[in-house]
Amino acid sequence: MEENYKSGELEMLANLSTEFCQFDNCIVYSHLVSEQSGMSKELMNGAVKVEDSLFMLLVKGKINLNFNFQNYEVEAPAALSFPPGTVVQWNDYELSGADIHLLGYKQSFLQDVNISFNSISGEIIMGRECPAIKLTDSELSLLLRYFSLMWRIMSDTFNTQLTRHILSSMTSAIFYQLILLLYKKIDTSGSESIGPRRSNYVHDFIKLVHLNYTKERSVNFYASKLFISPKYLSLLVKEATGRSAAKWIDHFVIMEAKNLLRYSGKNIQQVAYALNFSNQSSFGKYFKHLTGMSPTDYQKS
Repeated sequence: MEENYKSGELEMLANLSTEFCQFDNCIVYSHLVSEQSGMSKELMNGAVKVEDSLFMLLVKGKINLNFNFQNYEVEAPAALSFPPGTVVQWNDYELSGADIHLLGYKQSFLQDVNISFNSISGEIIMGRECPAIKLTDSELSLLLRYFSLMWRIMSDTFNTQLTRHILSSMTSAIFYQLILLLYKKIDTSGSESIGPRRSNYVHDFIKLVHLNYTKERSVNFYASKLFISPKYLSLLVKEATGRSAAKWIDHFVIMEAKNLLRYSGKNIQQVAYALNFSNQSSFGKYFKHLTGMSPTDYQKS
């Protein structure tokens, strides 16, 4: 059953926004300007566990926040992302004269967005402790155009089915644009000092998984490539990311499996072989164990 935004939360956000729109109870757009909205303690009070996916553009001002129990001060211009399960607390409820554009997505919508994880390096997925990406003025201007288009498209209710398809494609474009910005930041920081060897093991592991997950799902394989024991690798990855090495491998496999099942045109047997399962049955058991539904049910959903 598709989850909906709570009406009380939406009403409060709408009252605080200078511009506000929601689409089909699964996407919310909000433009918050602190001087105009008087962003209240009620909105920013206490720590909040993010249940949806939130993308934020900080156009002006400065915010102080605690993200997964680490304090950060973020100055405009910047883009911030808050995936489900993260814990956020705003330390400065007045947000220091901030001008913010916000997009909130229900997971039920995002699961239908076509994202190819083959095009994304593991280095991008790993190591993003701070939720913010510092932007140049031109990068901010580009992302503001995306957000403005999302708002205008969401406001068009003439044909909600077509609008949903457009919003899905736009969301995919925003995601890829943010990934591209991250790639650029990595390139420009290449001269920075290399972290401890333990951290390098974790990054190297994610890179190896990115390159080999369609063929290899064994922690032993990746540990042998790094010349360390599987137990030690699992310990390092768990300490650094909160997710075990095996779960990272499963994450890559399941994301690609969903992508192939939904968008590739392949049947289930072809998807199973593309991901190096011995047969359709073993793939089906693996997929259902991790997602709670069969590949057939997922294709139909």
